[in-house]
Amino acid sequence: MYCKRCGYRSDEKIDLCSKCGSKLADEGPLSLERPAAKKLHWGVFAVTAVIAVIAFFVVPRFFLTTDLETVGPTDKLKFLRAMEHSAYQRAGQGAIHVDMQTLVVTWDLRWNTLPENKQKEILRIIGHAWQVVGGKDMRLQIEGEDTAAAAYP
Repeated sequence: MYCKRCGYRSDEKIDLCSKCGSKLADEGPLSLERPAAKKLHWGVFAVTAVIAVIAFFVVPRFFLTTDLETVGPTDKLKFLRAMEHSAYQRAGQGAIHVDMQTLVVTWDLRWNTLPENKQKEILRIIGHAWQVVGGKDMRLQIEGEDTAAAAYP
């Protein structure tokens, strides 16, 4: 027998260690039945759900917020590429170029055939989109003229 307390080994079968006196073997009733499984209470699941909600929704919303991302030059390039392939070309949109922070859109003479409310709507949509991507103002020129026909602040 082997004593777990002091490490003494004995070839005899004894109940007490001859060196330290501790009990070597504790024989209990032998049973072939499985022990009963422990039951989980509903409170464990409720507490886990509350902790998960706090960890994944509340903490990031209040403590991990980032500042608004600045508008980069790639956003302006994406906008200009989209304007080159826009449906406004059928209404007379011609060349587009950027002068400092001002977007200059050149329209052909079909611009004057559009109703005034449609002209204002197109000007507002393009001007607002230009400001969203970081531009300052927008000018509209009629093809062949040097002065601006309209502007968006």
